[in-house]
Amino acid sequence: MSHTVSPPVDLVLVGHVLDAQGIRGLIKVKPYSKEPLALFSAPIVWLLKPPASTDLSRPFAVKSAKEHSGQVLLGLEGLTDRDQALALKGSAIYISRADFPVEVDDDSFYWVDLIGLPVMNLQGEALGLVADLMDNGAQSILCVKPENANSDKDERLIPFIKTVVQSVTVDKSSEKYGIIVDWQLDW
Repeated sequence: MSHTVSPPVDLVLVGHVLDAQGIRGLIKVKPYSKEPLALFSAPIVWLLKPPASTDLSRPFAVKSAKEHSGQVLLGLEGLTDRDQALALKGSAIYISRADFPVEVDDDSFYWVDLIGLPVMNLQGEALGLVADLMDNGAQSILCVKPENANSDKDERLIPFIKTVVQSVTVDKSSEKYGIIVDWQLDW
């Protein structure tokens, strides 16, 4: 592929290159998801080598992807030896959102789709916007910041579990757009 290919506008950060694996050019990837389905289904990945610049490197066609001890081993077109793979160590990996697998479960969401959603409680009080998500091993946690937050101390950590999250609507045209939670304003 050519260096002049423009990256798609819907790129999503999905992980980073930890190291080379073996001698045939495989890279070991730390995924940013418990179930990195996008890494297994994407035909092309884009890499950004630190120090972070705004320009993504050329796209790489994915030849192979397999799970290995909680990480993903990727074989990329054009990488044929360990030195080439080591040169990518530390690179951020991006995938086009259009290449993510289609959702099959109505109760499943990609984290990237939740970022920026407004969060309200059952009383109709605005709690803020989803700024980030994290995983504590048992469940995902919404990091919600008020729109006028000045620091992280204003952040609310809300478990993303069925007893708390009442509804999620990612369709911006819907009047129910956002996340409704059973959570008090002063918690």
